[in-house]
Amino acid sequence: MRKLSIATALILGTAVFATAADDLVGAFKEGKFDGRLRMQYFNTIWDDNSAATGKGTANGTGMAVGGSLIYKTAPLYGFSVGTGLYTTQNLGGITGANDGAGATTSADLFSRDSHYEGTTKVTDTYGTGYAILAQSYLEYGIQKSKVKAGRMLMTNPWITPNDTKMIPIAIEGAQAISNDLPNTTMQLDYADKIKERGMTYFGNMADGLDVPNAIRKNYDTHYNATSAEKNDDAPGVMIVGIKNKSIDGLELQVWGMHWNDLVDQAIIEANYALEAGDVILGFGGRYIQQYDKGAGNLILPLSNNGDNDNSIDTSLWALKVSADYRAAKVLLAMSDTSADGDMIAPWRGFSTGDYTRSKTVTDWNANTRSYKALLNYDFDAMVSGISTIVSYSFYDRDPSKTPYASATNRGFQNGDTRQWNLDVIYNLAGNFKGTELKVRLMDQNNDTTQAYPKDTSNQEMRLEANYRF
Repeated sequence: MRKLSIATALILGTAVFATAADDLVGAFKEGKFDGRLRMQYFNTIWDDNSAATGKGTANGTGMAVGGSLIYKTAPLYGFSVGTGLYTTQNLGGITGANDGAGATTSADLFSRDSHYEGTTKVTDTYGTGYAILAQSYLEYGIQKSKVKAGRMLMTNPWITPNDTKMIPIAIEGAQAISNDLPNTTMQLDYADKIKERGMTYFGNMADGLDVPNAIRKNYDTHYNATSAEKNDDAPGVMIVGIKNKSIDGLELQVWGMHWNDLVDQAIIEANYALEAGDVILGFGGRYIQQYDKGAGNLILPLSNNGDNDNSIDTSLWALKVSADYRAAKVLLAMSDTSADGDMIAPWRGFSTGDYTRSKTVTDWNANTRSYKALLNYDFDAMVSGISTIVSYSFYDRDPSKTPYASATNRGFQNGDTRQWNLDVIYNLAGNFKGTELKVRLMDQNNDTTQAYPKDTSNQEMRLEANYRF
């Protein structure tokens, strides 16, 4: 586990100072505690192993066990303190180093960290467990508003915890949320550092696997540092948003993101729901506009990625319609990214999330048109606790467009993608209440391209068990 940053230590110190003059015992005694035990097993099978690894080696598998202990004090004069300790472990060494030879999605089950021994860079062996204090923040609340700072889980259109791989993404920064205006939520986020899944450190906001390669290199991140000293000068990210529900059944959202000297984005989204007899119909639309503020000078999309010019000015739109009828929900969605360039989305806030994005897929690359159909059915009336999700997605790609970032699967520069997903979820009751079991199956067919003639098609199985207490 890495040491706390100076900023976090100061925040925790302030929390102690702020509450030391009154009933500190009561604040801790009345606090809220959440515990979680979890297990995950991933198995990825590649139609052509050499396409996944370039070495013709084995498919990727991994099994991890771990969990989290999260505690937040009761408010005292408006102040509260939150902490979150997380761990993932290779129980009994059941996952071997060679099991990760073809791993992509299962890599995040364990540590992907690297460190220096003298001038030599050493990366943790696949299957290495770790623990980290991913949350440690001070919060102040008054009326319907709250402000917090420190290490936290942050959720907005660009940054999410993406808690699907043992230990979620965490942020060092600050957040303010206000619900004081009627039917309105205002949110202001500042992210200074990020801890990725699979990483034991908080790096700068350019220090991420999905950050465009040229931006990572410019800021000398852990991925490409040439010495033990990293460049922490990458700018932080400012995000602001407003949600309004003044009109019955309609939610409107407006968001903006500013990554200084690199990129700005603006989002407008509307979701509307109405009852038609026993059916609830839903309609949604999202538009994202991206503005180049310096990233194009680093990425050079014209010469490196097949775009129209060396600017990353681009846009994306997405539409969806849904119908809920008793135990069933159907979703149809489509999205389109302009041929002008890729959307910059490096912090697991997916540009097409809740629309066309599916497991392992990046579909906001330049000149990509996507379609998705999904059926969610709750079998609770027949078999208590059982529900399923089945979906089919098609991603019509432009093979001449090289992606800016080495995102999962799309980093191989494959052509069109067709993907089936089936999830089966079982929530236990009685003596096992609080336990959730999941089976997640995926079959993905990727067309080959002239640039990458190897077959990157693959199948994946994920087994998950969660117990919350």
